[in-house]
Amino acid sequence: MNKILTITLFIIAITMISCEKEITIDLPTPPSKLVIEGAIEEGQLPWVFITMNSPYFSPVDSTVLFNMIIKNAKVSVTDGITTDSLILTLDPYTFPYLKYVGSTIIGQTGKTYWLKVEVDGKVYTASTGIYPAVSIDSLKFKLDRNQDSLGFVWLYLVDPDTLGNYYRIFTKVIGRDSIYLRPYPSVSDDKFFNGQFCEYMLERGRNPLEDNIYNDNGIDSAGVSRFYFRKGETVVVKLCTIDAFHYDFWYSVEQQFMTDGNPFASPISARTNITGGALGVWGGYGIHLDTLHIPN
Repeated sequence: MNKILTITLFIIAITMISCEKEITIDLPTPPSKLVIEGAIEEGQLPWVFITMNSPYFSPVDSTVLFNMIIKNAKVSVTDGITTDSLILTLDPYTFPYLKYVGSTIIGQTGKTYWLKVEVDGKVYTASTGIYPAVSIDSLKFKLDRNQDSLGFVWLYLVDPDTLGNYYRIFTKVIGRDSIYLRPYPSVSDDKFFNGQFCEYMLERGRNPLEDNIYNDNGIDSAGVSRFYFRKGETVVVKLCTIDAFHYDFWYSVEQQFMTDGNPFASPISARTNITGGALGVWGGYGIHLDTLHIPN
C-alpha cells in the first residue's frame, strides 16, 4: 500500500512539474495624464500640486520624481470677483516639495472657488466650495492594550441633522510633526450616524520626513509604532468639512490603498472633479481646530 501511494504521489508531482509554464504578462503603459491636487482652506491661501502620472512598476528615484513635477503651468484661482495667480514655491515639508501657492485670495466659508490650470496649450478647470465647519465636541486619549504610555486619540462630535455631511481629519503633534498628518482612513460621511453623537479613533498619520527611522511595518528601533500618540504630547486635531466630490476622491484613493497588492481585488479608479482630462481633485476645507494635551 505504501509503495502504491509513493508511486502515485511521484506521478502526480511529475505531472504538475511538466505542466508548469512560464507566463510573461505584458502590462500596458497607461496614457500620460496630468495629475492635479489642490485645495483652499478656510483662512488660508490656495495651493496646487501638478505632476504627471507614471506606470505603477516604473523605476522611481529623485531625478524621475523631479521630472514628474510640472514647472511651467499657469495656475489661477478666482472667487468670481478676485483672481489670484499662483506661483511655484518650494515647500520642504510636503511631498513633492514644489507647489503653486496663491498670494491674494484667503478661503472663506460659504464661497465658491474656481481653479484654472493651463499646461502646454491645454486647459483644466474645477470648482469647489468651503462649507461651514462642524465643531469637535471633545477629545480624549486612551491607552492601547498592554501599553503603558502609548495609545490613540478619540474624537467626539454631534453630526448635524442633515444627511450629506462629509469629513476629513488631520492631526499634528506639537514639536514632533512639521505638518498636519492624515490618519487612515481620513474621510467619512454621516450615512450611518446622521444627526447623532459619534466618535472616531484617530491614529497618528505617516510623516514621510520620518521614514528613515521606521521599517516597512512602521516600527522604530525601540519597537514602537509610528501610529501611536504618547503620554506628555500635545496633539492638535483638525476636523474638516468637505463637499461630496472632495470626499469621493479621497474615499476612492483610500479604497485603492486597501486593495493595493491584492491580485484578486477589483480595480478601483480614483474619482476626480477636474475637467479637461486630468486626474486629481480641487477641494475646499471648512476648519475646526481643537487641542488635546495628553498628561503624563
